[in-house]
Amino acid sequence: MKRTITNIHKHIISLMALFLTIGAFSLAASAQDHHDHGQEMKAPQTAQEHRARAEEYEKKAAAYRSEAAAHQKMLKDYSKTVARNPKDTGENAYIRKMRLHCEKYSKAAEALAVEADEMAKYHKMRAKELEGK
Repeated sequence: MKRTITNIHKHIISLMALFLTIGAFSLAASAQDHHDHGQEMKAPQTAQEHRARAEEYEKKAAAYRSEAAAHQKMLKDYSKTVARNPKDTGENAYIRKMRLHCEKYSKAAEALAVEADEMAKYHKMRAKELEGK
């Protein structure tokens, strides 16, 4: 029984490492896109450029929120698979470690989403100003 639980934990940890790697590459790709594939990012000059930049930020905000939600789901799913000792009244150490990680990651992703939302609002406002509205 212990060997089975240990094997399950190894598989879960491997899957989580895979998810974290995918998430890291996703965030790195997003950061790269932010700088136009390594080129210097130029400030928008026209209303159309500001609207396009606002759309980019809206997409980034959605992607960050998706990352946050994926980590919350991963924690929920992981919590269901961890064997529990009925005599333990406190939080399982494995679940606690994952909870702290997922909460930290989700909080950071949500903060990035809020920042992206603010930048989208700013660029929409600038587009309207340039159109004289």
